[in-house]
Amino acid sequence: MRITPIELGLTALIIGYVAFYTHPVPQFVSMVLSSPVGSIGALVFILLVTVYKSQLVGIFLAIAYLVRVGQVTEYLDPKEQKAEPEAKPQPKSNGVSPSDAKGILKALTSNLGKPAFKGDTKLPSESNKKGMQPSKPAETSVPKATPSKTLEHFASF
Repeated sequence: MRITPIELGLTALIIGYVAFYTHPVPQFVSMVLSSPVGSIGALVFILLVTVYKSQLVGIFLAIAYLVRVGQVTEYLDPKEQKAEPEAKPQPKSNGVSPSDAKGILKALTSNLGKPAFKGDTKLPSESNKKGMQPSKPAETSVPKATPSKTLEHFASF
């Protein structure tokens, strides 16, 4: 699908309209689309442009239409306002023993900001004095690879 310069220009104009002129919508557009006939006409126009001319331009016209329709203001009359029901208290359980984990959170958070242990916080130092051999890292053995019994074939299809 090749995009012509005219389609690119129309798409740029529609994007500019959505970006700069939809908050608030121009009065002319608002008047035309406020009636059912205007809304139906706009939707038919968008459908015709999408089907017969350019899908790209039609999609952006549909986005512009949806941005315009998305601006709905709701009003609530004072007569219709009702007070919110009060929150009911949680029921108490009778005859159930308290949980064993009641003080765990308090015990876990009581030492925040303090070191986890008391005493010396330095790492043990190993000095290399005269006559001592330097410590050697532990030797690890590398396992030998064993050939697989089956030959795997990988294909891209």
